[in-house]
Amino acid sequence: MKPTSTRSVRFARWSSLVCITAAVVAAAPLTVWAKTPTAQAATAVLDAQTGGISAYRLPNGFKIILAPYPSAATARIELLVKTGSKLEGYGETGMAHLLEHMLFKGAGARANVKSDLTALGASWNGTTTADRTNYFEVIPAEPDKIDAALRIEADRFIRARFTQQDLKSEMTVVRNELERGDSSPDSLVMRALQRQSWFWHGYGRPTIGARSDIEDAPFAALQAFHKKHYRPDNAALIVTGKFDAAHVLKLASQLFAEAQNPPGPPITSWTREEAHPVTNRSEMTLPAGRTLVASGWKLPGALERQTYALDLASNAICSNDWGTLRKSLVLDRKLAINAMCGTDLQKDYALFTAFAGAEKGADAAALSRELVEHVEAAARQGVTPEQLDRARQEELTAYERIENDHEGLAAQLSSAEVAGDWRLYFWRRDLVSSITADEANAALRKWIVPTNRSDVLLRHAEGVTAPELPKAGPAAALVAGKSWPSVAKVSDPIPTSAAELAKASVKVDLGDPRAQAVMITRRTQGDLAWVVFANDYGNEAALRGRTAACGIANGLLGYGGAGLTRDQLSAKMADLKAEWSMSLGGVSVEAPRDKVDAALDVLLAVWSAPSLPEAEFDRLKAAAVSGIERAMKEPSAVAANQAGLRFDNYPAAYALKPRSLEQQLAEAKAVRYDDVKACVNDFLGVSHVRLAQVGHFTPADVKATWAKLAKLPAGKLPYTRVADFDAPTAVNTQPISVAMPEKPNATVMGLTLIPLRDDSPDFPALRLAIKALGGDADSRIWQRLREKEGLAYGAGAGLAGATFEARSSVQLSATAASDKAEVALASLQDELQRALRDGFGEAEIERAKRNWLQERKNSLRSEDGYAGSLANGLYSGRDYAWLADYDARIGQVTAAQASAALRKYLGNAPVVWMVGKGKK
Repeated sequence: MKPTSTRSVRFARWSSLVCITAAVVAAAPLTVWAKTPTAQAATAVLDAQTGGISAYRLPNGFKIILAPYPSAATARIELLVKTGSKLEGYGETGMAHLLEHMLFKGAGARANVKSDLTALGASWNGTTTADRTNYFEVIPAEPDKIDAALRIEADRFIRARFTQQDLKSEMTVVRNELERGDSSPDSLVMRALQRQSWFWHGYGRPTIGARSDIEDAPFAALQAFHKKHYRPDNAALIVTGKFDAAHVLKLASQLFAEAQNPPGPPITSWTREEAHPVTNRSEMTLPAGRTLVASGWKLPGALERQTYALDLASNAICSNDWGTLRKSLVLDRKLAINAMCGTDLQKDYALFTAFAGAEKGADAAALSRELVEHVEAAARQGVTPEQLDRARQEELTAYERIENDHEGLAAQLSSAEVAGDWRLYFWRRDLVSSITADEANAALRKWIVPTNRSDVLLRHAEGVTAPELPKAGPAAALVAGKSWPSVAKVSDPIPTSAAELAKASVKVDLGDPRAQAVMITRRTQGDLAWVVFANDYGNEAALRGRTAACGIANGLLGYGGAGLTRDQLSAKMADLKAEWSMSLGGVSVEAPRDKVDAALDVLLAVWSAPSLPEAEFDRLKAAAVSGIERAMKEPSAVAANQAGLRFDNYPAAYALKPRSLEQQLAEAKAVRYDDVKACVNDFLGVSHVRLAQVGHFTPADVKATWAKLAKLPAGKLPYTRVADFDAPTAVNTQPISVAMPEKPNATVMGLTLIPLRDDSPDFPALRLAIKALGGDADSRIWQRLREKEGLAYGAGAGLAGATFEARSSVQLSATAASDKAEVALASLQDELQRALRDGFGEAEIERAKRNWLQERKNSLRSEDGYAGSLANGLYSGRDYAWLADYDARIGQVTAAQASAALRKYLGNAPVVWMVGKGKK
């Protein structure tokens, strides 16, 4: 970004590793992509030229950048590989840095690269960052030494030699480097800040890597990483200082033309961070001897003008000489021993970081708060034109000094080349002169905000440790020599059709008009048994206006009763191995057959005498309010609610009348504890019972269960089913669109109600038409929106049949990215129109039949659903015999019938189309 000499207080790049490797004699060669040079291969083409600097490109993609300084006493040669730690995969963390160490081993006929460089009188090094790895040396400006250095770098790049033994020995050196960082509180804090700031991007991983990857990385994995990334079209040579440019270009072209790219393009990074309004926080406790806090604000990367504008303006906060941060926290208020801030610029993203340290007894939370408040308040206040001009002059002076120092310029050219083009150095320099106070302050106020921040706090403490996760041993040792009895228990075969279950269903006469009962006797898997006591209660007049209160009452019933707290009830059910549920509408229980009766006794006692703890009422009410408020912030929920209201043809205050989310919220907030108790008082009690039992039961067992139920208190109000209304014919079909900020996903839907019951002769045909249209992964909607267009994660259509009144519903829906919502909606609408126009083919309907019947078989495989289905069948008349007949009718539907049913019921149906999406 800026030349490193421009600011007296600037962070070192915490993601960068500077390595001075220890000498180890190399062994057998590792040959990478190379070929015999030819005259054509050595030809370099001028790529760009400006500012006295020239760049050339070889046919293999390798770039040579030359910046001659005729008056210099030295030359600097850098081999730049545009791969750093951000491109490391799972298990590869630290590999870019480890490979940097390995490339100081042997190369070609050279036993040791470091020794050969030292023999030239060179000062040399290598560094690794998240974005790149480089190797460089500064040597006397003597032609023969420059030539020798070029040959060394060509050997290092093309003919690197490192072995399994090299890895073994160098691993301990790198591990020591890791341990040095682990011993540094500053390093630990900055690593934690990286992790908190970058959730997805590779910048969140420290370049040094994980200890386990350093210690256990296979040699073959390191070789593969080298071969994959060290390729000429991903590398460059940068030569600055005093040298013969024509000669260096010719020799470098000959040397590096030998390098050959492996198959495929270079590996690049396409991972981007998603913007979420969140403040991340991490707290650490270590024997650090001091208190440290750091905060980071994410910024755009190296190609964004606003990042440079913010960095220039931040001098007014961060300058060690005249910035406000150090003056306030250290000098004036004496809250910290040191305080600093600055921008760590990298290719893809930058991080503006603020840091403060205090004595070990300081309050870390208070120090962090003061640090953040100062920086964010200063950003809100902005900088004056005078402050910006002062910062600008310092920057321009620093650039002048850099350009008098070819080594400093080389580092800047390298950084710019990694960002995309070495000429960005000049672009950055020009920005300093053109940035205005308005754009600098706009950048400060946009990015230095709490919802874009991560915080790390380190507190001093002695003797604090964390449990160490063990390395997993061999699984075979845990099971060797052991044997266990068979887990599969003998049970009756699982039914494969509704007809089989219909045959097994037995109705039991209880001799009481208040109750119906049905059972299936079978030897179940695990000898489990199920009892469902469904209790129909209330009537339309009694239930009117009580949806919110009675909904909370349903949830509250299970929180203890009959002298048992919720914890005690839970413990009893655990002892009896029971799963259970409870509401005003009854009790259901699953337990082993020899325990189910005892479990039911406990649950019935609680159901008939619930404790209704008021504290739990408060929690359930708060949860209900929160759930509605959450729905009001979801565009899809708001749009769906609005669509549902379009079909409201109920009288005022009718019990089934839909309510807007705002009405639901007002009702939930208005519910009082006494309202909930009134629901329990009015509706709790045996009223109209449907009893279903599945397992090793006899009719006598079912009658015994009813005998228990009959002794419970009777319901106080008479039961009458609340009648629904037939589907409305007059509906407002104006499209609905709801857009809210920060919602990247959208839901699009078409909804209609049709005058049809599920026992209509047309219903099976319509069922198959909707299934072929959007009912499974073979359907038209899915195939188009998901498979062909790639618009939707989920897409389809559904038909919900009405039992008593002619009010069935059809829904077409899809999820999509918010910016593709209208496209997805148009595709849904087009598929519906195409189906209405063209109908369906026999093959489509036959496939839909097969899928339907297979899904029916799949649904019958779970024994835990039988009792509920039996109880529902007693209410609706849709028992297993009805379902068997229905499946038979499904099997007789033709394509012509399915097409006709779709046209009959959806051709002129009032469809309400809606979009719930995000907006920028």
